[in-house]
Amino acid sequence: MTEKTVIKVLIVDDKPENLYLLRVLLGAKGYEVSEAANGEQGLESARNNPPDLIISDILMPVMDGFALCRVWKTDVQLKIIPFIFYTATYTEPKDKAFSLSLGADLFLVKPQESHVLLNEIDTILAMGHQQSLPKTSPAELGEEDFYRQYNVRLVHKLEDKLEEIEQKNRALVEKELALYDLNAQLEKRVAQRTQELEAVNKEMEAFNYSVSHDLRAPLRRVDGFSQILMEDCAEQLGEEGQGNLQRIRKAVRHMDELIDGMLELSRLNHEKLNRETINLSVLAEAEIMKLRETDPDWKAEIFIQPDVVADGDPRLLGIVFDNLLGNALKFTAKTEQARIAFGVTVQNGETVYYIEDNGAGFEMQYVDKLFGAFQRLHNVDDFPGSGIGLASVARSIHRHGGRVWAEGETDKGATFYFTL
Repeated sequence: MTEKTVIKVLIVDDKPENLYLLRVLLGAKGYEVSEAANGEQGLESARNNPPDLIISDILMPVMDGFALCRVWKTDVQLKIIPFIFYTATYTEPKDKAFSLSLGADLFLVKPQESHVLLNEIDTILAMGHQQSLPKTSPAELGEEDFYRQYNVRLVHKLEDKLEEIEQKNRALVEKELALYDLNAQLEKRVAQRTQELEAVNKEMEAFNYSVSHDLRAPLRRVDGFSQILMEDCAEQLGEEGQGNLQRIRKAVRHMDELIDGMLELSRLNHEKLNRETINLSVLAEAEIMKLRETDPDWKAEIFIQPDVVADGDPRLLGIVFDNLLGNALKFTAKTEQARIAFGVTVQNGETVYYIEDNGAGFEMQYVDKLFGAFQRLHNVDDFPGSGIGLASVARSIHRHGGRVWAEGETDKGATFYFTL
């Protein structure tokens, strides 16, 4: 039984993507494919291992397709092998005529549909080299004529490329001018919006201070008159009346805390950020000492990871530690063997700082409310506070471009994480 002969095809093209497409297409047809990146490599490959067919691009470095075809068709060993031009650059009728005058058997313009290209290749191979010789023998094209026509085609193609480049440059200039105008408009709008924002911030600041002043004045009167009633009319009020006055004064103090918190939040929005290198471990220790001075009865065991250093604003980070550690101490007040820890870890390549405790914790279904202003997850009688602390923490962290989040479980503690 005669073994089926495998047809060998040489592809010459300087673009890897073109080589890949032809390799896949011809390989699927059963052809044995070899490749070269320019005419010089193609000649060397063909002389070492002659193919049954060559498919060549025209525009290539070192030796282009025209020069390759001229040498190919004057080489005793190679001239009988069919030569196909497959080009996307030289596409005019004069390019085709010049290619055929060099002895090319077929001139095709990229891209061709797969079945069309394969049919053309099959036809050339079936015809055989004797039938596929061009009407004009390459030997009739002298060296002088070759270089004259060759230069004409190159110059013409160069002129086309220059015109294409000029058109692209004109389009780029138009886009650049349009972009310049757009940037100018954007800069103007940004400047305008910045002025408006500064004006709004000043108005908001003035409003907050005005509101705080207007609110504090009647509060002071309520508290003052309540104190007078307690001192001058205690017997007439009786135990129940005195209790009611105590509740009134407690509510007044709470309202005063809310006003302070509102002002603090307002300042955090537009306060200047002054970054410097900070030892967060030292900052945490200092905050713990301050908090314990306010209530010496706290018995929580404190663990602080040493030498945790970060870049940030000392005042804003002081607010973060004051509130997070303050909450940890507050919510472990009723916990036996209370434990609070500060440290740093790495999560998905990101430096993450954390403060954890084993105190009252919270239900995770309400975690989204934690960092909102005036939001509380615990009864104020059990754990007093204004509901401003975690909102201040969030704003301080966001001013650093970081994130803050929490995990917790009721009666099993909570962990607050933040990045800078």
